[in-house]
Amino acid sequence: MPEQVAFTYRNSRSSAITVGFGAIVAIESVAVHFAVAVRHPLLAWILTFSSVAAIVWLMRDYRALGEGSVSLGDTAIRLGIGRRFDVMVPLTRIERVLKPSFRDLPAPGTNQGRDYLNLTKPSPPNVLLVLTEVQRVRIVLGVHRDARRIALRLDEPDAFVRAVEERRATLATRTA
Repeated sequence: MPEQVAFTYRNSRSSAITVGFGAIVAIESVAVHFAVAVRHPLLAWILTFSSVAAIVWLMRDYRALGEGSVSLGDTAIRLGIGRRFDVMVPLTRIERVLKPSFRDLPAPGTNQGRDYLNLTKPSPPNVLLVLTEVQRVRIVLGVHRDARRIALRLDEPDAFVRAVEERRATLATRTA
């Protein structure tokens, strides 16, 4: 019986983007606080605490991206990406898994990407799961998005593609 195999995605995180967003939120928070505090001090503090919570979330997400992994089991892949996504994809739903080229990815700003979701955005993906049917993906706060093509950036994409293909073949022979 094959065991659970983990694949990390540490290289998908960007400290520059995280620090940049955090700095923008902090600077904007100070400006908004002073602008609103003159007339509505309670609202100013609520907005400031919301900004602090956003910065804490960014830092925790960055840390979670460094510690998390994608788990490949006997019958499914668990795509737990930081604090952003957590979805189980049965191996039977995978039509193919590949290292995508630009031809396999939707052109930005077009309708080609309706069924496409990059879980490790803003990093460019190096693995693409093409599913046989639409998969519902929970995003944040109970919001869902349907995707048939799920992309991600892993530290070892070749090993992941090989392992998924092996598990799919094993599963196919077991059910045949």
